[in-house]
Amino acid sequence: MTKVIPNFRGRTAHTIITENVRNESSGYVYRALSWLDVAKREKSSPAFQYGVHDARQGIEQLLFEELILSTGANLDRSEYQKCLGNSTKLHAIINRLSPDRKKLGKFVQAVMATGNPALDLMVWDHKLLMKHWGTVSDYLHWTGAIDETINKWSWVETGIAKTEEACIYIWKNQTEKETGFMSPSDMHPEIAALWERFKTGNINEEKVRIACELLQPILR
Repeated sequence: MTKVIPNFRGRTAHTIITENVRNESSGYVYRALSWLDVAKREKSSPAFQYGVHDARQGIEQLLFEELILSTGANLDRSEYQKCLGNSTKLHAIINRLSPDRKKLGKFVQAVMATGNPALDLMVWDHKLLMKHWGTVSDYLHWTGAIDETINKWSWVETGIAKTEEACIYIWKNQTEKETGFMSPSDMHPEIAALWERFKTGNINEEKVRIACELLQPILR
C-alpha cells in the first residue's frame, strides 16, 4: 500500500489549528513542522513557539510509544505513573524494562528485511532523541532579556533550525520507514534461536539475514 504523506509546507495558521491531527508522535511532529514553516515565511516568533511546543510533545510521545512497544504493552501502572511528564525518567524506565531494546530492534530489522514483502524497520536512537528533547526544551523554557531572545530574529532563526533538525529526523524516518517490534516470546522457535545467538554476539546482522533467507520455506 502506498503511503500518503501530508505536506507540512505552505499551510496557514487557521488550517493548522482546525485540522484534527492524531495525538501521536507523527501528528505532533507534522504540526510542529507546519508551525515552523509559518514562522519562517511570516517571520513569526509566536508560530515558532507553537512549533517548539509540538516538537517537544512529539519527542515525548515517541518515547512513550517506544516504551509500549518494547514492553509488549504490558506496562505496569506504577511504572506508567513514574514517567508521566518526565522524559528523563521515561528514558531510564525504557532502558531498565527493556535493556536489549536496541539490539532486539536491530535483530528484528534484519529479520524483516528478508521477508516478503521486505520491510525497512526504523530503530530509534534514544540518545539522539533525548539530545533533541533537551535542545528543543531550551527554546520552550527560555530565559533572558527579550531583546536578546524572542524579540531577536537571529535567535528565533537559530531555534527554528535546531527544532527543525529534531523534527525532520523523526518525520523522515516515520514517513520513509516502518515501525514495528517482535517480542522474543512470540517468535518462531527457529527465529528465537537466532535471537539468542545474536544477543550473545555469536552472529551478526548479516548472518541473521542469511539464516532467515534459508529459513523462508519453514517460516511460510
